[in-house]
Amino acid sequence: MTSISWALRVDGEPAAPELVDAVRRIDVEQNADLADILRLRLAVAVAPDGGGWTLLDDDAFPRLTRLDLTVAVGPARREKLVEAYVVESQVRFGNQPGRSFLDVVALDPSVLMTLEEKVRPWPDTSDADVARAVFGDHGFAEDVTDTGRTPDAAEAVTMQRGTDLQLLRRLAERNGFEVAVEADPDGGPSVGRFGPPRTGDPAQGVLNVAFGEATNVDEFEARFDMLRPTEAVARGIETAGGADDPLDARSTERQELGRASLLAADRPRRVLLAGSGLSHPGDLQALAQATVDRSTWALSAEGKLSAVAYGGILRARRPVALRGAGRTFSGTWSVDRVLHSIEGDRYTQRFALRRNALGLTGAESFVDDGALAPVA
Repeated sequence: MTSISWALRVDGEPAAPELVDAVRRIDVEQNADLADILRLRLAVAVAPDGGGWTLLDDDAFPRLTRLDLTVAVGPARREKLVEAYVVESQVRFGNQPGRSFLDVVALDPSVLMTLEEKVRPWPDTSDADVARAVFGDHGFAEDVTDTGRTPDAAEAVTMQRGTDLQLLRRLAERNGFEVAVEADPDGGPSVGRFGPPRTGDPAQGVLNVAFGEATNVDEFEARFDMLRPTEAVARGIETAGGADDPLDARSTERQELGRASLLAADRPRRVLLAGSGLSHPGDLQALAQATVDRSTWALSAEGKLSAVAYGGILRARRPVALRGAGRTFSGTWSVDRVLHSIEGDRYTQRFALRRNALGLTGAESFVDDGALAPVA
């Protein structure tokens, strides 16, 4: 049977043996739109001398303690699954032995960008350059996609009123981007990511639904939301002449993951964008395009993956191939969310996927034996 192994580091040092022995459950939730979360459940008990409680009286997890979790499935190399900082703890005392627990919650390094609210102007700075500067301020490596236009300070200035993370999420939303701080699987510095969904990346692996001995998905269900906006309209006032300048988007600029688009050609739903605070036609056009790009993610799915049968770690914010769900639902999907759960020698991964098209393109690469596809 394939083995599961994990290791925990606390503030850069291997966790003490007594702390590791106390771990009863580990949950890591990765989400394309939210911070990654690490949850630890540890058993606590009355100390041998009867004068206190194990772990609790040692203050094992002070505020913002750094935790690093690495995981290996079978003979594969151990990968860092998450880097996180302690933000909450809760203790539950039970009357029976073995029924008292300490629950610890930690958030990924993006939590470090929430500690200070600021009022700061960003004159003559593109959204991408703002992201680079913010990630640099916090010591993160960066993976930032250019946003094109740099606003002229004479026309408008990007103003920050809030935390660095709030600022980046606002800028990401109007560009149709994702913003996250991701752990480097190889153990390097965390990477600040500000860019579009990775629709063009190679699939990180293959999910097999009802595929005989190669099956690695225990549960799977898909849903198609057919009433999302498929056209977006914004109106701005041209600064030179004061003319009304209508702008719209009717198709996605993102790579579609299937053969048939999910944008409705017949009786489309159109939304009017208002209250954005933007005035320049280029910014309004980008907002309209981002709205349509987000709406194309109308196909969603959920399931439960056997980590042992899959043979590796499924990660959010990356594509994955799926087969065995018919011609309509098989193909490439984007991983929206994964809940990793480790309890004893059991490791399960509950996932949520999203897709912006139906059917197969013919360019999909499925590994015949159900093993992991190579990752570039």
